[in-house]
Amino acid sequence: MKRLLLILSVLFALIWAALATSGCISSVGKEYFQLYLPQNTTAAAGGENAYKIDKILLVESVDVDAVYNDYRMVYRTSPFHLNYYSYKYWIKKPEVLVKESIVDYFSKNNIFKRMVTGLTEGEPDIRLKAVVHIIEEYDRPDTWFAHLKMDIRIIDFKTGELVLSHSFDRQRQLAARKVEHLPIAISGLLQEELDKVINKLTK
Repeated sequence: MKRLLLILSVLFALIWAALATSGCISSVGKEYFQLYLPQNTTAAAGGENAYKIDKILLVESVDVDAVYNDYRMVYRTSPFHLNYYSYKYWIKKPEVLVKESIVDYFSKNNIFKRMVTGLTEGEPDIRLKAVVHIIEEYDRPDTWFAHLKMDIRIIDFKTGELVLSHSFDRQRQLAARKVEHLPIAISGLLQEELDKVINKLTK
């Protein structure tokens, strides 16, 4: 009986050590990334109110296709093969990252009279609905690309009438075949497309 207890004790100790070691290994090398859209210097050069739109904008929750709405960053090696990085993560899920990036970019550039993210903050004039279909790294043999595909709609809050519809499906070559260049390229693509939305609204 004592021998059996000794064997079980050793076995449990080995299992515990294996789990502890596995946990330590899994935490080593993890990296976290976010999106960042700097202030539009072209708009700033035109003055504080260069792109001012005299409306209150509600930015609604962003819908992201389920396969991409994950903390793990997605990479693709062909149209048929998609995978997740084991140690490369978004700091928040893309549905949150993209919404916060839109709100932050419009706010810092003073685009709208006011920005709200919920009806408790006041009734808006228009609302923005965004859908992310693809947000990924596309790895080809010699070059890696950022790939962002989205739909953005601006809708009149009271009437439900569609004010503007903007869709895009773009790729941008990464500066090097390193994952840290992916959020930089994705941020650049998103900023350029938001500028297009602003230009359409101000015409």
